[in-house]
Amino acid sequence: MLPRTENYRIYPSIVPADKPVEMTVAPAERAFMPVEGEEYTLIITPVDADERDYHSSVCRTTISAKAKNGVIKFEYAFPSEQEHHIQLMRGATKLAIFYIFSLYDDLYSMRPMRGDLHLHSFRSDGTRDPAALAGHYREQGYDFFALTDHNRFYPGGEIDEVYRGVDTGLLRIPGEEVHTPGSMLHIVHIGGNESVAYRYVSNTEGYRAEAAELVKDLPDTVPEQYKERYAMARWATENIHRNGGLAIFPHPFWRPAELIHNVNMEFSNILLGSGMFDAYEVIGGMSRTENNHSVTLWNDFRANGGRISVVGSSDVHSLDESIYFPCNFTVCFAKSNTVDGVLDAIKSGLSVAVETTGVEYSREFRAYGDLRLVTYTQYLLAHYFPRQERLCAGVGVAMRAYAMGECSKEVVELNAKLVEEHRQRFFGAAAPILPDEKMIDFETRWRQVHIKKGPITKGSSINPPATMQI
Repeated sequence: MLPRTENYRIYPSIVPADKPVEMTVAPAERAFMPVEGEEYTLIITPVDADERDYHSSVCRTTISAKAKNGVIKFEYAFPSEQEHHIQLMRGATKLAIFYIFSLYDDLYSMRPMRGDLHLHSFRSDGTRDPAALAGHYREQGYDFFALTDHNRFYPGGEIDEVYRGVDTGLLRIPGEEVHTPGSMLHIVHIGGNESVAYRYVSNTEGYRAEAAELVKDLPDTVPEQYKERYAMARWATENIHRNGGLAIFPHPFWRPAELIHNVNMEFSNILLGSGMFDAYEVIGGMSRTENNHSVTLWNDFRANGGRISVVGSSDVHSLDESIYFPCNFTVCFAKSNTVDGVLDAIKSGLSVAVETTGVEYSREFRAYGDLRLVTYTQYLLAHYFPRQERLCAGVGVAMRAYAMGECSKEVVELNAKLVEEHRQRFFGAAAPILPDEKMIDFETRWRQVHIKKGPITKGSSINPPATMQI
């Protein structure tokens, strides 16, 4: 993972809209500590401003502020819900560019979380140990995940046992992938308190009898050729809901053995409009072409008045399949980092499906959902989640080492604490950590040495000492 360098940071980065907020610009590294008593200029531009000419902006606000105690502070009310671009200037020199997002109260109170709701381990047809898989997900910056092994609910219990009593910051949501006998349709079950698959695995005849009874009550709008499979889907989703879980309709355009769609288009439309599913996996572990079909199906469904929450998932089986992991995922906006919090967010439509192209610095994200959520998500993907991922890398590596007895619980939790502290400062839930007297004294002394004694050098040329631009 290549480093991302920055000279300055601004806190908080997420602010309530239309309300005065105290902002703090602090050095990201010691050498860039603002010069005490010097005046700096901040030029603030709302990204969604109604400009007539971007060469001569009239929507900008200019603020002057003096550096004090190693930081620059100013107060500002960021208008409406949008992104804001801030230039930090010292005289004519541009020192940094910051990006702030202001939110209305309902979304400001929610916690953005990144997760995956469809993945597999060595306990079904995946290639990784469940506990190790949890570590890999945390290493990539995930906040939550649901292990959904085929017809198996119990492997998640291994993860709970391995990390019991350890605060990793990673939320595991119970899950399984349901394959009702007699139908090719797959259903992802997350959040329930017990297995649905176990019912038909342990009593297949009982399941078939119950599904047959459901056929009798189906509306005439369901074509005859689909009635039996529709009833099987209803059996599964009703049992999922009875257990307190959510039912997700995944990957209809996946082609098993590269032959035919997992679910044909007509039946997919019927299932989307049935009301039995809580969410649609609009981005899944399929090729980009297949996911393109999936997005188009959802767009057509919405154009005809349909509404359903969306999620993105990897359906990953091997971590070498980089086209899926960590490239397809869900961002949701929850009241809390709990199973109920995530489930409620998805049921309420507060989720966005994301697919990623490129690697590291060339990444591009395509997000699908309501425009308001997508706009905020794109900001987070550019400015929050990459920072979180770098901090989470230490947690994930330590988790896997802990699972094998190679490091202590304290190492895992110390790394997890750094992640949580960063999140709180970014969203304004905690005050930033400012330079202390010792650090300010250190930089003042060494800055004077540089100014008084250090020559200006570039290549082989040497010039007399000169003042610095900080």
